[in-house]
Amino acid sequence: MSSFQIIVLGIFSSLILIGVGVFAAFGGVFKSGGVGAVLVWGTLERQVMEGVIEELRANDPSFENVTYVAKDPATYNAELVNAMASGTGPDLFFLAGEDLYTFSDKIITIPYSVLPQGSFLASFVDEGQLFLTGEGALALPFSVDPLVMYWNRDLLASAGVASPPKYWNDFFTMAPKITSIDARSAVVKSAVALGEWRNINHAKEMLATLFMQAGDNIVGRNDVGTPVVILGEAPAGSSANPAESALRFYTEFANPTKASYSWNRSLALASDLFAAGDLGVYFGFASEYAGFRERNPNLRFFVSVLPQIEGNSTRVTYGHMVGLAIARTARNVQGALTIAQKLSGPEAGALSAGALSLPPVRRDVSVDTNANAAAGVFVESAFIARGWLDPSASESNAVFQDMIESVVSGKATPGTAVSEGAQALQQLLPQQ
Repeated sequence: MSSFQIIVLGIFSSLILIGVGVFAAFGGVFKSGGVGAVLVWGTLERQVMEGVIEELRANDPSFENVTYVAKDPATYNAELVNAMASGTGPDLFFLAGEDLYTFSDKIITIPYSVLPQGSFLASFVDEGQLFLTGEGALALPFSVDPLVMYWNRDLLASAGVASPPKYWNDFFTMAPKITSIDARSAVVKSAVALGEWRNINHAKEMLATLFMQAGDNIVGRNDVGTPVVILGEAPAGSSANPAESALRFYTEFANPTKASYSWNRSLALASDLFAAGDLGVYFGFASEYAGFRERNPNLRFFVSVLPQIEGNSTRVTYGHMVGLAIARTARNVQGALTIAQKLSGPEAGALSAGALSLPPVRRDVSVDTNANAAAGVFVESAFIARGWLDPSASESNAVFQDMIESVVSGKATPGTAVSEGAQALQQLLPQQ
């Protein structure tokens, strides 16, 4: 045989082997006689997840050999990476949307031939699209925890504020009515926790939400699917910088020279201040609702959908989404896929939403909210939840902190802070 023939034969042989591998991984899943043993890792409490699995196991033998191992959230990612490297990791694991980019090379993509894109989009809330690539899904959505607005009924009523802010501009008129400052210029009661980083829960998620509401998705993908930083880019045909405007708004409430001044670094943590009844508006996740009830049974508060930019036709809030991903090192790929699809299906979706006290991540799971107004807010918020492709959840924290604190300290203008933040985020992505 000539060298050319040998090369061609080698290429075809490789393609055949790849095809056989793909079929082995996905093609025979629904025809196999059994699922087999599937090891699942996650950070959900063991009792909660095992309760869901037990409910499903009662009517579905596929879950007979499914084992769930709960891990410490503080060490989860590092332990997961080490276990994968040593070959002792799980078949299926829970993956937070914020860690999607970090683990993207450690995941088996579920091709559209197995789960059509149309079926995915019709089944899950919009934020689920974060898990999609040109080839398929990196994970199947399991839960979504949307960012909402908590507000103190008594503080707003006492200030003559009939209803919570619907638009961000409403805070400029509401803040002076609620915020009280003593003779030493210290904030005694605050209207809203905005403006700083260190003592504001979810400051990064709040600023990211403002960016996205303004039309800046922070990180996108180019024509070939490669992640690129788009933070600070002006929309086509416009010279305006939406991210700059969003950062300016966020930091306005930490400026003591402004009438809207409501926050500074010396205050207690925002969640503690709200639980104590000294904060008018707190931005937190749906999962925090029960905690406030327990911490202060006498606190009269409620929740609303996160405020929006007045005039915008598209509503957006941030959502903490968790998906089910198949590890590249999985010993039982077929079983992992089957269990992932079942755990992200309608029956499991209803069970997990109830167990976690969160809105369903699926569109076809209904929730009776007639007697639970807060649940109605959570469901509405889940439908408008969004996320962004974070290159490194831990390292980007420092980038967002620098953007906020450089403006508050006067070290940089909002425009300069956004520009420097975009450059710092770009450094977290592989250099092309």
